[in-house]
Amino acid sequence: MQGYPVSDKEKLKKILQATGVSRSELARRLEVSYKTIYRWLDKGVEPHLAQSRDIDDLFKEYLDLRDVVIGLKKKLKNPIRVLKTDKKIRDKFFLEMTYHSNAIEGSRMTRKETQDAFAGKKVRGREIFEILEAVNHKNALHFLMENIRPNFKINEKYILKLHEIVMYNFNDKLPGKYRTGFVNLTNTEIPLPSAQEIPLKMGKLINEINLYGNDPVGKIARGHYEFEAIHPFFDGNGRVGRLIMITQALNKGFPPAIIQVEDRYKYYMALGKADSGDFRNIVQMVCDSIIKGFRLLREK
Repeated sequence: MQGYPVSDKEKLKKILQATGVSRSELARRLEVSYKTIYRWLDKGVEPHLAQSRDIDDLFKEYLDLRDVVIGLKKKLKNPIRVLKTDKKIRDKFFLEMTYHSNAIEGSRMTRKETQDAFAGKKVRGREIFEILEAVNHKNALHFLMENIRPNFKINEKYILKLHEIVMYNFNDKLPGKYRTGFVNLTNTEIPLPSAQEIPLKMGKLINEINLYGNDPVGKIARGHYEFEAIHPFFDGNGRVGRLIMITQALNKGFPPAIIQVEDRYKYYMALGKADSGDFRNIVQMVCDSIIKGFRLLREK
């Protein structure tokens, strides 16, 4: 995959090193011949796209991506500065983040339609609310960029403002306010807290949200799950949660975490596994999303 910080050859070597399996066993797991593995490792042959995806999936299964992400932090010294000073990259970031985050929530807007909405152009065949969702998300990213700086402290006011912007003109969703009633989620078996419990649970989350410890990426991933598990708003929880995650990543010097719509079901599965206390998948998902953010910031 062009621009990926770890090549397919490096991934294969790391898999062999981490698992201790033979090349024959690696070939079996990838459903290719031993000769193909030999060509990839020793002859400089590049895998086809589908094979590259299989290698990537195996790599994520056996390797902790936190080591890769820590390496990216060293390669890209100041992602906040890149986003604030390079308009082309910032515009691409706004477009990609808005398109993917809204699409995860069911938006039908294409990238081109999202871009047209940003520019104030007429978007044919789309409802006003779909266009408004795109513009609101862009404005929330502007707000994020106005506030972000190294070690910026997230507080309740910041989170509520993000929600107010994301839900602007959706008055039935109580922009900038916690939900006052029950919401039903279909992709989790864990009951959501009642409206009465939300201020206390959010207070606890916010008290700990800026404490990263020795594992900032793991903390960001767990914090994202905890926010989504509280589900403090009637709507916009996913979008606001991902904006908080980006804020945290940039705070700690990492590229922004961009979860793509193509990974929506892996994302839901990772959140579902975290319901039972298994956070490995959501940590890997956040790492992979930071890697995608790295690629975006390095595009020319």
